[in-house]
Amino acid sequence: MWGWVGFSSLLGVSQLSAQLDGEALARQYCVSCHEYTEPDLLPQESWEFLLTYMGFFYGVVDYSYLDGSSERTMDIIKAREGFVRDANLLPDQAVLSTEQWKTIRDHFVSNAPEEAIPQIGKPEIVEDEDWFVVKAPQYRSESAITSMVSIDEANRLLMVHDSRAERLTILDEDLDFHDGHDAPGVFLIDAKFGKNEVHLLNIGDLFASHIGTGFGEVQYAKTLGGVFFGLKVLLKELHRPSDFDFADFDNDGVEELLISNFGDYTGNLSLFRKQGAGVGYQPEPEILTAEPGIVASEVYDFNGDGYQDIAVLMSAARENLSIFVNDGNGSFARNIIVESHPSFGYTSLELRDFNEDGRMDLIVLNGDNGDSDPYNTLKRDQGIRIYVNEGGLSFEEAYFYPMYGAYKAEIEDFDLDGDLDIAAIAFHPDFYPDKPENFVLLEQTATLEFSPKTHPATYNGRWLTMDSGDLDGDGDKDIVLGAAYSPVGMMGKHEELFLELVKKGPPLLFLENTTK
Repeated sequence: MWGWVGFSSLLGVSQLSAQLDGEALARQYCVSCHEYTEPDLLPQESWEFLLTYMGFFYGVVDYSYLDGSSERTMDIIKAREGFVRDANLLPDQAVLSTEQWKTIRDHFVSNAPEEAIPQIGKPEIVEDEDWFVVKAPQYRSESAITSMVSIDEANRLLMVHDSRAERLTILDEDLDFHDGHDAPGVFLIDAKFGKNEVHLLNIGDLFASHIGTGFGEVQYAKTLGGVFFGLKVLLKELHRPSDFDFADFDNDGVEELLISNFGDYTGNLSLFRKQGAGVGYQPEPEILTAEPGIVASEVYDFNGDGYQDIAVLMSAARENLSIFVNDGNGSFARNIIVESHPSFGYTSLELRDFNEDGRMDLIVLNGDNGDSDPYNTLKRDQGIRIYVNEGGLSFEEAYFYPMYGAYKAEIEDFDLDGDLDIAAIAFHPDFYPDKPENFVLLEQTATLEFSPKTHPATYNGRWLTMDSGDLDGDGDKDIVLGAAYSPVGMMGKHEELFLELVKKGPPLLFLENTTK
């Protein structure tokens, strides 16, 4: 009766209806944890893995969609099931029916591309070996996991922590050995220097292998000529802290301590107040938000009322950039500036006034590839963004530099021409090219216009951390990169390259600025 044309049309309507049903179900269930994600953001292979993972949160444990996957892929997905169980986030009974879950899966997989959609075009990156030159350090570490590099400008020292060796090493301005400390069970990721003192941040659980357990610490030591003494733990049992800062939020002349606890499936933004006249803090914090995945927090008075506010970058599921406005009475009101889909992968936040209008701008990086799948899937919207402050807590994206796996940035006037430049690393770059873009130096040539450069010496490392500072005291800012030879994102499709990096990759790369 319908004929072939009528039957085809009817089939098309049926498929369209199923597609709409799948999207409707996704918008009903998935948005309870994060923004709706368009199917074309990931290729089919990634969706098969990711949806198997997401199923755990709905009480669905079904590995059939990964039939034929490698043994390593199956080990990873089974480990994630264990993590979700350990976090008590896997329901005893399925929240969705089998048909509902299949409809959601089919919606994403059938509408996803076979290959990842590439990034938009950008200016050609230029190799430059003259602006910065490589300076070899007196430092060796096999299969390094360099979780911290930090320049102490006042004492002209470089602190390096290797979380595989569990050792802190201090190098002098010539990059020769100055001092060293074994640190069993300690994984340092940040340091803040004061006059004859240093605060250190220990993440405690670098690879999130102890779900729900707080091993993080804030440590304190006095220093004399770069030598530590009187080391003490100020705060402990922190939940994988990723960042910390000091600020006087109530204008009483005493600084509070702000901790960004990334956590794993749980985390928070904590404010610790001083206890007495010493260096100690009250053990119980004020929780400003109890959300996981807090990457970084930066302090600044955004509304000009005389009280310090907090810019907060959150990753994990509910990815967003927010400003917590201080009312001066001990409370903070949250204002979401940008909210993004869960595969955005926020990694870094910096504050600078790029257009010199007297208002503080926001510089945000996104490039974390560790969550969606083990394949290091390239994501078209990863990179570096500058959000210009328009006033009244309104920000406008004014610049975007596409960069796969963008992880951390240092912002300085590296060429001393009066404007700000950006140095950035990528921990999850595109590993297929012979010259991966894992380091870029964006030279600002006009207001919010940048010329990308790189140094060939950066190609043979996997850079996790970086810092900038005037180590040699000559008046310009140098750059140091720290490498972490972790298999995350590489063993699926880049095992040969990973093994080569483990054997030959340097633990450190020091780039000395030649401007002065």
